[in-house]
Parts: sequence; C-alpha cells; structure tokens
Amino acid sequence: MPISVTLQGDQGDQGDQGDQGDAWFAGGGASADDPGSFRGLLPGGNGSASIPLVRTREALVQPFRPEPRPLKQQRSFREAAVGGDGLPVVEGLARFDDCSFDIRQVNLLNEVLRGLRLSANAAERSVELSHLELGAAAADGTGMFSRHRVFKISRPPEAAFKGEQLKLVHQWAELRAERVAELTTQLGLPYRYWSSVVDLNPTLHPHTLELLALAVRVWYHVLQPVKHYLGCPRPAAYSADIQPVIRPRRFLAFPSGHAMEGFLVARLLAALAGSTPDDDLDKPLQRLAARIANNRVIAGVHFHLDSIGGRMVAECLAEYLLHRCRLPDETTGWFPREFDGSSLAAGSVELSKAFQRKEDMTGAAVTSTYFLRNKALAALKPVLGTSAVEDKAHAPGLLNRIWASARAEWA
Repeated sequence: MPISVTLQGDQGDQGDQGDQGDAWFAGGGASADDPGSFRGLLPGGNGSASIPLVRTREALVQPFRPEPRPLKQQRSFREAAVGGDGLPVVEGLARFDDCSFDIRQVNLLNEVLRGLRLSANAAERSVELSHLELGAAAADGTGMFSRHRVFKISRPPEAAFKGEQLKLVHQWAELRAERVAELTTQLGLPYRYWSSVVDLNPTLHPHTLELLALAVRVWYHVLQPVKHYLGCPRPAAYSADIQPVIRPRRFLAFPSGHAMEGFLVARLLAALAGSTPDDDLDKPLQRLAARIANNRVIAGVHFHLDSIGGRMVAECLAEYLLHRCRLPDETTGWFPREFDGSSLAAGSVELSKAFQRKEDMTGAAVTSTYFLRNKALAALKPVLGTSAVEDKAHAPGLLNRIWASARAEWA
C-alpha cells in the first residue's frame, strides 16, 4: 500500500468518496470538534450534495461580473513572485504549500529521481546507483554530464548463501516463538515502532512524516530494481527445513528491504532531531533498525548478508537524500560505498557471522572483505559543486523547502 494512503487514512480512497458526504449533508454529521466533521471537505464528488450546492449558488451569485476574484486571494499566490503575464513565475516554490499530500509527494519524488540513474552490470553481477549532473553547455549545444556514485553492490555467489549463512537462518528459528508478534506487526512500514522511540505523530510532525514518506518512496524505487537485477533467492529456496512463519511478497531477497528501510528511517530521524552518532537518541533508533532487520532473519525470509547489504544501501541513500535536502552550507556530501559480494566464497570467515549494526563500512577500520574497497573513504566526502560542474543538487527547490519545514518541528 502506498505510504500516502497509509498516512492519510481513507482520504485517498477516491472510489468511496462518492458517498462520503451523505451523512454530513443530510444533517447527520459529527460535532464541530470531531475530525469526522471535515470529511465533506476532502477531494471527491457527492451526488446528494451536488444539487443543493447548485441551488445555493443560484441564490448567492449575482449577474456575471467582468472582473473575477483576484488570484492573490490564495496564499501561495500572495507569496509568489508574479511574472510579466500576471501569473506566478514558473518553478515558484510557494504554491507547493497549497498542494495536497499526494501531489506534493509526486513533485518531491520527481525532484529526487531526475538526478539518479540505476545501472546493472551483468559481467560483474552488480548494480550501481549514480547521481548525474548536467554541466555547462558545449559549443554544439549539448550538455556534459558529471557522474557521482551513490553506491555499488554486487551479489555474493550461491555458495555464500547455501553454507554457513543458511545454517544461521536455521539456528535463529529458535527465536520465532518470542518474536512472532513483532515480526508480524512489522510486515509493512512499522511507524508505530518509530513513534515509541521519538513520539512521532501527525499532530507535531506532519512535515517529518511527509519527508519520511518521500524517503520510503525513493527507497522503494531503488530497492526493487536492485533486487530484480541481482536475483538472489530467499532461504526457503535452499532448504525445506526453513519453513518461514510469514509469507513474503513475491520478489527476491538481496539486499533486505526491511533492513534498508529501518536504517534509512533511523538515520533521517536522527538528523532531523539533531542527534549525534551513538548518543541517547541515536542508540535506540539504530537498535530498532537492527531488530527489525534481525526479525526478518528469524522469520526465515532473509539471510544475514541481506541485512548487511541493506544497511549499507540505506546509509548511502540517507546521506544522499540529506545532501539533496539540506542547504549548501549544511551538507557534507555522502560516502560512495561499495558492497563487494563477489569477494565472498564458501569458507569465508564473514559467512559464519551474524549481522552487526556497528560493523565499520567506511575507512581504515574496515575488516570485512566485502567492504575493503571503502577503506579510502576515511576522511573526505565528495561535495558536489566544487569543480567546474554546476551543482544542480543545490539549486533551491522543493526538497530544501520540505527539509526546512520538517527540521523546524524538532527545533
């Protein structure tokens, strides 16, 4: 279910909106302090209300006036700069505030995705996500692209899954009885769990929820092609003894979507709240992300390697989104990490280890073979706009606007 529908309740149910106003306009509406009283204001049409509205207009409207109501009556038009034709300037930001949730999400998603490119390499069995920027126009009128990696991930061989990793999934099945309530209530997007840590709610944090909804949409658009390209089966494909206690949706396993979603949300919430690594807020957020990831292994639908890959992708994507959303003087760029699954083989020491949320993915402290290519990423993050390439990521846009609104909710 799309996150916009999840957050809005029944608002997105356009198919049911034809009847939503019946009770309200028939005089059976709730009291004014009941949120249900405002259902008649939601988008959609209503047969029982249309005729009364027609007749009311006939009673109210005078003969046609040659000068209609000025556009400045609407808030976004009051705030926006006006062009030479009397209408707001193209690409104005202020009118974004008057759009509904679902339309805002479409515009925000478009602004993020137009700078991203996902490419698969069959020979390397890898997928890479890159940020593309269009530089100055060449003499022939064409543009020059500058490419910046966000992350690269290659799949482990079959032997890496079938041996020690499969054995770990079998062993962790012993925890199912004590975790079954958790893992079944975490099948979707477990906002209730995040709310228990930071009191996340739509009254105090509407723009935060909007930003998280955007991040989850971006995550999903990236995750599914990566899973599809890499093509790694779930544990039950290798053994009839796994017998998962939940039925996963019909797509492949590596990297883990729940691990990716958990660490992405944890990172963004910590950034919004001004938390620092390993402080009193960051710790429980990271622990919750790890627990959600581990529950998928316990359920029998993921390997620990899936969680490791999911965590790395989440960290890279979180840093990238923060770079895109923050203003230029706030950002530090992102680490273009790589998970080198091809370096693993049957007998690799990493395959007998469970997922560790504190494992070093970047810098000199890296020890696991699949992260060794990240050792050089110790001190410097690539900040776009420092070369001849124009930094399109930081042209003022909708992402900066929603970030500022969400950040203010935690100030």
